[in-house]
Amino acid sequence: MQEADLSKLTVLVEKMLRNRKVLNIVDGLKAQLEESNEPFIWATLPEHLIGTEFPTGILSAWIFVLKPRYHTSSHYHPNSTQHTIVIKGDGWAKIGNKGVRLQVFDPNDLQPIWYVIGKSVPHEFVTEDFPVVVISFHTCHADDLIEVETETGSSRFYEGKGAH
Repeated sequence: MQEADLSKLTVLVEKMLRNRKVLNIVDGLKAQLEESNEPFIWATLPEHLIGTEFPTGILSAWIFVLKPRYHTSSHYHPNSTQHTIVIKGDGWAKIGNKGVRLQVFDPNDLQPIWYVIGKSVPHEFVTEDFPVVVISFHTCHADDLIEVETETGSSRFYEGKGAH
């Protein structure tokens, strides 16, 4: 994805963070997570809710909320490139062989930090003292997103097809 496309995603995230419906989804996910035994929870966001078409190549948008002091297993998506931006929380990620400190999106930053994770690139996240909220855009439809655990090779779909 080109710099211009990331700029389009940045504008989309700014719009999403001003959208009361999207903010209500984030609040609802955080409340559900507090009551859940699950380490993270998510929702997909249809284009009509966002009110803007996705940039070319982006086929689904997601919000994930991860519990504090949680380490995801290393996993990858063989059928999608993932474009992720952190909107709340703290922690770090390992993307491929590179460890990175998570940086929260700042709409005033001329070049916000995007974590672009290519197809089949292993990645994992570690949260610290607060829940981490991310917005992720994928290059496949929500019903088609596959997650493969790096260590075991087990796979799952997030939506439809036997999802959580």
